[in-house]
Amino acid sequence: MATRSSSRRNQVSQAGCLVAFFGLFFVVGLSVFYFVTVRPVMLYAAARSWQETTCTVLSSEVGSHSGSDSTTYSVDVVYTYNFEGREFQAKRYGFLGGSSSGREGKEEIVARYPPGARVTCWIDPSHPDQAVLNREPSLEWLVGLIPLVFLLVGGGGIWGVLHRRQQFRDAASSPPPSPAVPVTGPLELKPAATPWAKFFGLTFVTLFWDGIVSVFVFQAVRMWRAGSPVGCMSLFLLPFVLIGLVLIFAALRQLLVLFNPRLHLTLTPGTLIAGASGYLQWSFGSGGGGVRRLTIVLEGWEETRTGQGKNVHIDRAVFITLTLLDTRQEIEIPGGSTSFTVPSNARPSSPDSPRIRWALKTHCDIAYWPDSDDEYEVVVISGRQS
Repeated sequence: MATRSSSRRNQVSQAGCLVAFFGLFFVVGLSVFYFVTVRPVMLYAAARSWQETTCTVLSSEVGSHSGSDSTTYSVDVVYTYNFEGREFQAKRYGFLGGSSSGREGKEEIVARYPPGARVTCWIDPSHPDQAVLNREPSLEWLVGLIPLVFLLVGGGGIWGVLHRRQQFRDAASSPPPSPAVPVTGPLELKPAATPWAKFFGLTFVTLFWDGIVSVFVFQAVRMWRAGSPVGCMSLFLLPFVLIGLVLIFAALRQLLVLFNPRLHLTLTPGTLIAGASGYLQWSFGSGGGGVRRLTIVLEGWEETRTGQGKNVHIDRAVFITLTLLDTRQEIEIPGGSTSFTVPSNARPSSPDSPRIRWALKTHCDIAYWPDSDDEYEVVVISGRQS
C-alpha cells in the first residue's frame, strides 16, 4: 500500500514538473504571438480609420543591429506633423517594427523618405501622438506564425500531461475490467483510420510544417535576391524543405486514394479463437474497378513499452503473418470469401504489457493510381475457454 502511495506521489510530482515545463512554452509563445502578430493586426485594423495628413521627414537611415552570428537592419525614420494646431513627432514606419535581414530592401524604403521630404502619414485622432508612415501589411508578418509552434507545443503538452494524469486517476479508482464477451456471430470490420482521417491528418501536418518552413525560405530568397547570399542558411533549410515536399506528395497521394474503391470485410466469428476456423468475406462497393491485385493477411505482434515520461518508446515485434488472400483474378477481386484456421498456439489478444495485438491488413494494387493500405484490428482469444 505504501508503494502504491509513493508511486502516486511520484506521478503527481512528475505531472507538475511537466505542466510547468510546457506552461513556460505556452506563456512565451502567447506573449511573443501577441506582440508580433496580434497587436500589429489590431493596429492595422484600427488604422483603416486613421486620419490622413502630410508630414515632414526630419531624418531617415538604415539602422544596423549586430547579433551573435548575424546582423539585422531596420528602417529608422523620424518625421513631424501638425494636428489641430499642435506639432507632433513620431518615428514609426510600420506596425511590425523590429529589425530583420536584408539591408537592400531597407535602403529602398529609406530612399523614399529623404530628409525634408513631405510625405503622407496616418494619425490616430484619439491619440494624435500615434502615427504611421506605412499602414499596409507585408509578407514579413508571416514571421508572426513562428510563435504558434511554442503555443502548440506548450498547449498540447499541458493537455497531454493532464489527460494522462486523469487516465491514471480513473485507472486507480475504477474496478478491474470484466472479461470481454466474445463475438460468436459475423462482425463487420472497420478500418483503424478512414481515408478521410488520413487525408485531414496529413493535410494538417503539411500545412503546419510548410507554413513554418516557408517563412525562413522566404527570408533566404529575399537575401539572395538582395545580393546577400546565405549559403549556410540555405544548406540548413534544405532537409526541412525536402521533408515539406515529401509531406506535400503524401497529402496529394492520399487525396487520390479518396477515390479508390472501398473494401468491406466481414469476419465470422467476430472474435477469433486459437486453433479454430475463421471465415472472411470481402466486397467492394464499386465492384473493385481498377484493382488488379488484392492481398489480405492476418498479422499478430507484440508491443513492449520501455522508458518513462517523454522518453516512452514502443517496440513492435511481429510473431506471425498468415496470408488469407492473394489474388489477381478479376472474377475474385470484386467479392468473395475464404476460410482459414488460426494456429492453435496463437497468443491471445491482451491489453497488458507486453500488449498483444492482431489485425487484418489489406493491400489493393491499383493500376496507374496510388494503392490502398488499411488495417482492421481483430481479437483473438485462447481456445481453452472455461
